[in-house]
Amino acid sequence: MAFLAGTMLAASPALAITVTNQDKAEHTLTVDQGEAQAEQKLAAGASTEVECKGGCELRVRGSGYGRSPEKGDKLVIDEGMLHFASEAGVTGSINMPNSGAMKK
Repeated sequence: MAFLAGTMLAASPALAITVTNQDKAEHTLTVDQGEAQAEQKLAAGASTEVECKGGCELRVRGSGYGRSPEKGDKLVIDEGMLHFASEAGVTGSINMPNSGAMKK
């Protein structure tokens, strides 16, 4: 577990997964790599780099589900939930739908 926690901050940006907390509250990020698990608190507005050699699952404590990112992915915590940055509806996402173009 100590090794896993150390690799969370030592990842190179090109190979790492970036997680940004866009909420106004601190959240705890959990990284599962097989049987190894590490947690890291992420302050409001803060980002971290996570290295997931061989794959991993990330989740926010209390959110009820996780994400299985790949190298270079960017994820955000928004309203206590973990999302890929490219998913619609995420703050700052370039894929947010144009509300004027939506039909009822």
